[in-house]
Amino acid sequence: MKERIAAYLEGLTSREKTILVAFGGILAFFLVAGTYLLLDGAVEKRRADLEEKSVLLARIEGYREHFRQARERENQLLLAIQSNQTNLNSYLNGVRETYGIEIATIKELKPEKKGDLQKEMIEVGIRAIEMPTLMSFLYGLENKARLVFVDALNIKKRFDGKNYEASLVVATLKEAAEK
Repeated sequence: MKERIAAYLEGLTSREKTILVAFGGILAFFLVAGTYLLLDGAVEKRRADLEEKSVLLARIEGYREHFRQARERENQLLLAIQSNQTNLNSYLNGVRETYGIEIATIKELKPEKKGDLQKEMIEVGIRAIEMPTLMSFLYGLENKARLVFVDALNIKKRFDGKNYEASLVVATLKEAAEK
């Protein structure tokens, strides 16, 4: 077969040989260019995939950090609840004295148990109070360190039109006692 191709090429004129070499060069150029474009497209696609995955990994890492911080806050809150020794009556009395509030009724409510937590509550009734004083009193009641919060609040305008009547439930979270 080699001899046949060599005999055929020797039988060609110089013009035919030039055309054949030019055609072979153009064919080689298109093969190289096609291969380059094919590989370049594959590389670009792979690069885009890798960039997208790196962005997703960065997002996942951010979510992991947020999750870690949330778990840390949860552990701190559980520790605070476990060490909470707040007596609602004495705490309420201290805040009442600070703001000079006259409490009409105090009623201790049955504690609610949810899982390992227990919510102790006191219902407080105030007959005549001005709104700025009430707001200051409510603000003074809420204490993150002692886990005291206002669980329910009902405010009504009194018949005299100047003062308000307030009924509120003050609560705290504690670790449930095992029974």
